[in-house]
Amino acid sequence: MPRNTLVTIGDLVLDVLLEARLPVGVGEHQTARSLRFEAGGACTTILAARRMGLDVAALGAVGDDVAGRFLFELLAEAGVDTAALQMPADSTTTTVICMSDRQAGEHVFLGCYGQGGTINFSDAAAQRLSAAAAVFIPGYALLEERLAGLVAGAFAWLAGESRRVYFDVGPFQGGLKRERVAETLRLVDVLLLTDDEIAFVADDLGDLQRRYPQLTIVLKLGERGCRIISDEVDLPVAGFPVEVIDTIGAGDAFAAAFIWADLRGYSLVDCGTIANAMGAASVGRTGAGRNVPARADIQSLLDAHGKGIDLSC
Repeated sequence: MPRNTLVTIGDLVLDVLLEARLPVGVGEHQTARSLRFEAGGACTTILAARRMGLDVAALGAVGDDVAGRFLFELLAEAGVDTAALQMPADSTTTTVICMSDRQAGEHVFLGCYGQGGTINFSDAAAQRLSAAAAVFIPGYALLEERLAGLVAGAFAWLAGESRRVYFDVGPFQGGLKRERVAETLRLVDVLLLTDDEIAFVADDLGDLQRRYPQLTIVLKLGERGCRIISDEVDLPVAGFPVEVIDTIGAGDAFAAAFIWADLRGYSLVDCGTIANAMGAASVGRTGAGRNVPARADIQSLLDAHGKGIDLSC
């Protein structure tokens, strides 16, 4: 089985990045300091995975609009396999307005899921999964209504096959019923989430471990790094002290680096260290998407902190 191909499911987002002064009050008028359009959501994970050296195939949908064509062309230019990516006629692209205040270190997200067209599980999607070493499922993919057929088909396929599955919970999973959460987590090998997101999938961390003993849990702790927990280990992995410019997309890039390292056979501690380095390098830049760090950037950060990890394998 190839060890270099990652398939992602859904969450293909256009980010509209506004640098503003927060909070924005009702009736207030201000001029944004900057405005940029960037790939967001799983697109950031995809681009980070590409820059780490993984082959990536994207399943899901973008809209038949300016935003959708922008994302489609951007992914294709990055060498992403877009053959199973659908663009239904007259549909719209999932879009998020990201207002960030660098001075305050705060941000606000306002999102709208794409509309139009039902995205079903296709032969092309099955072919990409068949060639994959791993599958990444962002939690947002479970909430986008038009992706329900794709997600159901992919889950049915994964239930009968052996693939390494990574699931990133995300901040909106409280809208899912526990039965849906259980259906998802039974397929998952590596669960990525923050402290705040534990409540979306279990009563507490102990309950999560008891219910799903097969999981390797990667608890993202921001500047403090991460904590990796399984039935055999409980490993704190320190973060990297860096100047924070923008945290948007850092978690998405973190996931890509962890997946890359895990598929390459690094130890869990090294996987966490590499992912922490990606997250740290990401927050030192504005936005994510096309600005996501490359493997060389991660190597430089690891070397500067004397970690002794070689990413050339």
